[in-house]
Amino acid sequence: MTECEIRPTSEQIREAREQIRKGLKTASGRLSKSEELNVDICWTSDDFVKEKMGGASGMCYSANRIEVKFNSSVGGWKENLIGTAIHEYTHSWFYEQIGGTTDAEWRYILDEALTQNMTEMLFPEADEPWRTEHSIDTLAKYWPQIKEEELDGDDNEWPDPLFISQGEDGYPNWLGYSLAYRIGKKLLETNKPEDFPGLTKEDVVQAGDELFGEDR
Repeated sequence: MTECEIRPTSEQIREAREQIRKGLKTASGRLSKSEELNVDICWTSDDFVKEKMGGASGMCYSANRIEVKFNSSVGGWKENLIGTAIHEYTHSWFYEQIGGTTDAEWRYILDEALTQNMTEMLFPEADEPWRTEHSIDTLAKYWPQIKEEELDGDDNEWPDPLFISQGEDGYPNWLGYSLAYRIGKKLLETNKPEDFPGLTKEDVVQAGDELFGEDR
């Protein structure tokens, strides 16, 4: 049999579990959940995760399940895994509050607005470059189109083209993340994190107009 390396090793899993627990404990200390949360964990060799996401990525499927991937060969992976755990936990908290996953794009923007800002507040050591990938000027360029065409759309497509670009056409990659991060920071000027599940499309539009509108 040809020699092969099977990853992750038991030690790599142990280290990853430790970081994930730290993130979940930090997040739950700020936003508590009543429902059980299951965490799936696995290794990834994906170049994009290694080169652009600091060796950690995640996905929240429901209020009860998140998935976390990691690669411990990447510098800063432990900090980024803690941040990923906080980010995905906050998604699960948001879904628990609204009784399911997001059903419209404006609500997913609220969801991402909260998760990114909570990660920054609770664990600033984590690197989330998508928050500030795009400038205010770039976001302002696309805001009229987003407001007119995207906010009422169903949040059923994955990957969401507002957030993750799949080619030359469409929005720039990570645009939605930068947009949501800025909107979240604006909303936090007058709201607490616990308020976000109850905010409305009008709140998103008002924050967006103040940040990206012609009179900004």
